[in-house]
Amino acid sequence: MNNAINTENSYIEIKDKLISLFNDILEGNKRPNVFDIDNLRKVSIAIKAFDLVSFSMSMFGFINYKSNKLSYYKTLAILNDARYLATSSHSYFAQKINNFFMGLVEFEEGNYDVSLELIRRALNLTIMEEYDFDEKIAEIEDKIQKLNKKKIISEEKPSFIPEQHTEDPLIALLKVGRTIALETNLDNLLTIIAQEIKLALNADRCTVFLLDEDKKELWSKVALGMNTKEIRFDSSLGLAGHVATTGETVNIKEAYKDSRFNKEIDNQTGYKTKSILCMPIRNMSHEIVGVFQVLNKKDGHFTEKDEDLLIAIGSSAGIALENATLFNKQKQFIEEQKMLLSSFVDTLSASIDARDKITSGHSKRVTMYTMLICDKLNFDDKQKEVIRQASLLHDIGKIGIRDSVLQKEGKLTDEEYAHIQQHVQITYDILSKIYFSNEYKDVARIASSHHEKFDGSGYFRKLKGENIPLGGRMLAVSDVFDAITSKRHYRSKMPIEKAIGILIKDTGTHFDKKMTDAFLSIEADKIINVMITDSKILDLNDKVTLSKYTLLDVYTLLVEHTEREYTQEEKRFISTFLKYYKEEE
Repeated sequence: MNNAINTENSYIEIKDKLISLFNDILEGNKRPNVFDIDNLRKVSIAIKAFDLVSFSMSMFGFINYKSNKLSYYKTLAILNDARYLATSSHSYFAQKINNFFMGLVEFEEGNYDVSLELIRRALNLTIMEEYDFDEKIAEIEDKIQKLNKKKIISEEKPSFIPEQHTEDPLIALLKVGRTIALETNLDNLLTIIAQEIKLALNADRCTVFLLDEDKKELWSKVALGMNTKEIRFDSSLGLAGHVATTGETVNIKEAYKDSRFNKEIDNQTGYKTKSILCMPIRNMSHEIVGVFQVLNKKDGHFTEKDEDLLIAIGSSAGIALENATLFNKQKQFIEEQKMLLSSFVDTLSASIDARDKITSGHSKRVTMYTMLICDKLNFDDKQKEVIRQASLLHDIGKIGIRDSVLQKEGKLTDEEYAHIQQHVQITYDILSKIYFSNEYKDVARIASSHHEKFDGSGYFRKLKGENIPLGGRMLAVSDVFDAITSKRHYRSKMPIEKAIGILIKDTGTHFDKKMTDAFLSIEADKIINVMITDSKILDLNDKVTLSKYTLLDVYTLLVEHTEREYTQEEKRFISTFLKYYKEEE
């Protein structure tokens, strides 16, 4: 019973947060952070609230589209997946939200008739009632009138579902040719080609299957949430297999009357296949590299003109798909090499920590803290990966430090302290002798600079200010914080407010203010998640409670407690944070 109540409470809190972010968009005050939306999506998945997953996906797709992080095609794929989740979860609310964001995207694309209908469908939502959309509707209607005068829009009433838009065959060819000339990502290419064929042939669905000669299989990728799922089957099975094997084009007007059609898939999915156009994809050598499978012509049956258009698209698509496949294999090889390096680094890091059970996990936690700082500073994946490698290896030099010093219980002598300081020099000496590719050339410098201080009083080079590598300045904060919030041979972990106070007090002397500001702005649930990473999992309801506050809020509330009483929410937050923090003592 309690679990049911907790889930219900989480559902309400997540929905309230999503509505708040939605209102930010409507009011135009600020653009919500996509990381916040994606975190809400993940929590929604955890409690199986698929209507909220749809809500978050619709908003995620639109915001990334507006910030030019996603193309129209990628956005459309996400919004269509969100629509499927909204429909399958029977959520009228989520469907309306999806229509609204789909309408905004179509407006930006110049598809004003589609945009108008979709936005109108969403306007009777309760959360829309306080906003005036008359001006927006008038703007769209004016654009439609102008386009009608230019004869760009048909005199017939246009369809209002984006997938039903018909398109001039020449335009379709130009769009496909222009797009595939620039696209090397195979997944994107499959999505783009399928979408354009679907529009050009006025069909309900299109799948692009590729032929894996080694495994004798046909495969494709189907969008699922914000991820992708690969499907594979024997290249001799079904219509697609028949076309891949024989090389002939199959145009079926009534699928259920054709013995080659496999009805089982429709029975499993509930989809009703009517007409099918299936055609091989060939490369420059005229070898079959895949199959187009287009389903359900919306205005009758597939014609010879449709076949001709598909052949024209296929002639350029086949070459592009083959090139993308080769590029993908090369990329996969490079990724495998990176994984080998990453595995080597992880093992090396763990072996250093294993020398002393008390400090076990230090390098891993420091790395996790540093990645959180990177996220706050909006570092890209390449920058983050370099800093991640350096973080994991920052204490590799301790391999040259005597166990009697490393594991000593009690205060170090001056000679012992000088000896342990040598580990950063040893770190640099070891890492500078390892061959790293050009993109990882700064790993040694970053890893060996975690004891430099912003005022120049650190070691081993005594670098100052921005002469310290950026990653090293991050590591300085993460390394100190983990050290003082973890148990050591010679002391217990510090009270959390004292640990945070040290970061604040030493900003400008030991630490770069930009790095401490970023660290202190990290949400409390993420901080706790690092602290407990090797011992337990953060409870979902506790995560929601902690996520509303930052590490700086922990300090502020604990310091101010003598001056004022906590609110109920603040009391719940502090008790939850300290519960996890003290359990790790």
